[in-house]
Amino acid sequence: MERKSISESSKKRPSHNLTAREKSLALVFLAALLPGLWLPPRIIVATSASLNHRLFFLTKIRNNIKTGDYLVFRHQDKMKTFLQQGLNKENDRLIKQAGCSPKEMLTRDENNQFFCGQTPLGKALAKDSQGRSLPQFHFIGPVPDDNYFMVGANPRSFDSRYFGLIHADEILYKALPLW
Repeated sequence: MERKSISESSKKRPSHNLTAREKSLALVFLAALLPGLWLPPRIIVATSASLNHRLFFLTKIRNNIKTGDYLVFRHQDKMKTFLQQGLNKENDRLIKQAGCSPKEMLTRDENNQFFCGQTPLGKALAKDSQGRSLPQFHFIGPVPDDNYFMVGANPRSFDSRYFGLIHADEILYKALPLW
């Protein structure tokens, strides 16, 4: 049996000192871990046919919302209407595009077609695909401050044509389309 001398055991490095290779591996591990913890809550996959995009990166709202921006919102006052239309109460967030912003002129013609200025936003349908009556939003005039008229790309999108304007307080994120 071999005995180690005191001088040999003192040559062992303390467990808290890392070699250059171990430091590099730790750095790579942390670099991979941090985005893995940060990115998933910031990515949203939209499965609705009412959008032209499927993958979005979520950012904080910085009071710079404009017409055309995608927004994620929770419309608390209209949740009852959402549930009646078959939406899941566990997933009460919606993502739509701002079709008309504060101070822009929102109109509706005799055919239930909405416009923001001269830009058509879609026709409000009387019934959904199941034959159920849809609520109708009636408004003509400039969009009030801190309110947005939200639209989907699909003619059958459940959007502001039915549930009305979204207030800025209901907006959770701005969504940047990735794909």
